[in-house]
Amino acid sequence: MERKRARHYIKSLDEATRTVTGIFAVHGNIDDGGDMSVPGSFSKRLAGARVRFLWNHDSWQPPIASILSIREVGREELPPKVLEKAPEATGGVEVTRRYYEDVPLADWVWKAILAGDVTEMSYAYEVHGYEIREVGERKVRVLTDVELFDVSDVNWGMNPATAGVKGVIPGAGLTFSEHSEAVVSAVEEFLVRVKDRKAFREQEGRTLSEPVWARLRKLQEDLAAILQEAEPPADPQEALAEFVRFQQTLALLNGG
Repeated sequence: MERKRARHYIKSLDEATRTVTGIFAVHGNIDDGGDMSVPGSFSKRLAGARVRFLWNHDSWQPPIASILSIREVGREELPPKVLEKAPEATGGVEVTRRYYEDVPLADWVWKAILAGDVTEMSYAYEVHGYEIREVGERKVRVLTDVELFDVSDVNWGMNPATAGVKGVIPGAGLTFSEHSEAVVSAVEEFLVRVKDRKAFREQEGRTLSEPVWARLRKLQEDLAAILQEAEPPADPQEALAEFVRFQQTLALLNGG
């Protein structure tokens, strides 16, 4: 299963009913991962789909809102802000949801949306069909058949071109603890994407460049040194297992 995060483009918001309608996926736009969805790629599997609206993909907790509708829309129904960001957009996917009342987490997220502090969304999906196209000098994975599992409000998106992450991740205005959480979340999202796309990378015959690989290796060494100097965790075996998984992921990154 893959996840993709981007800015949430609100089309309408009704405070009286706690209902929001917005675009969470844009067709025809090539994202930083080299993916592009196209009209019809979601609608094939939306009928009868058990999609949930969550906070930060937390499937261990109940939803924070009821999904009233999910549908693909054409370019003519996209908000002006979408076309400003992605002039090449050919359509998108729209979700209308109503946030629960008297539920602490749902209330918190709803108030954050009203305050303009939660502006990003993410969706979890599985690709059932795609084709590789060359656009200019880059290869693009064109998603033609996508199964949607959940749509989530999130704090930060991963794509600087659509989510405005640039300037947030470096830590300006964040406490050290908040910055640490942001970095860990970004790394976790990156590792999930690498593992999920291993077969795709092998098909393309791609591996990381030597400079990027060297930087990741240096990061691994620095993190290992810091962990050795820190207080022992409550469960040393789990910490060791996590470190082994990190090493295995590095091997995957290098095509091994």
